[in-house]
Amino acid sequence: MRRPVTLALTLALLSACSSPTTADKGAAAGKNATQAATYVEQGIGELDATLAALKELVLHPAADLAPQYKTFAKNLSNLESTAKEVSAIAAKIDENSKVYFAKWDEQIAAIQNEDIRERGVERREAVAAGFSKLQEEYVEVRDEFKPLLDNLRDVRTVLSTDLTMDGLKSIKGTVEDIADDSGDVRESLQSLGETFKKLGVRLEQKGPALEKAAGAK
Repeated sequence: MRRPVTLALTLALLSACSSPTTADKGAAAGKNATQAATYVEQGIGELDATLAALKELVLHPAADLAPQYKTFAKNLSNLESTAKEVSAIAAKIDENSKVYFAKWDEQIAAIQNEDIRERGVERREAVAAGFSKLQEEYVEVRDEFKPLLDNLRDVRTVLSTDLTMDGLKSIKGTVEDIADDSGDVRESLQSLGETFKKLGVRLEQKGPALEKAAGAK
């Protein structure tokens, strides 16, 4: 008669089966990158909506300015929330990548076959380069986006206390500058979104069939 498996052994087996592998950590980082790409794309739409509402208010003021201002303020609030989401995910990717590569280094060190170990090092360096490129680009775009967002916030502050025709005239020049600067910022955001997306795809655990299906969408 077979002896029953002890509770301790059962729990140990379940723990081993449920413990995430280094590859799982990489896939999780990939999902974070894909999520960040979605938020960046959403943010671009919200930036466009914010600028359109502001131009409409300043260039084509209605008899009642309040509804136009509320539309601008609402779109700007949405943009701020999305920017926070992107910032939080970028921080998570940075934090998780450190754990990911530390675990990867441990596993490479344990490989006995020299050829396999060298190939592992090459792959590790290639993936690490992708993360480094992402972090560098994110910091650059964040620093480029911040002045634009600050200017939009300043306009909101001014109009929240001086929503008059004279108030609109006082910030018309600033609004024109914001519109001029927004084109470059928008292009940078689009590039950042693509970088997030590419990294996410590279870390997905998909075989050729699923990868081809995803590319067809």
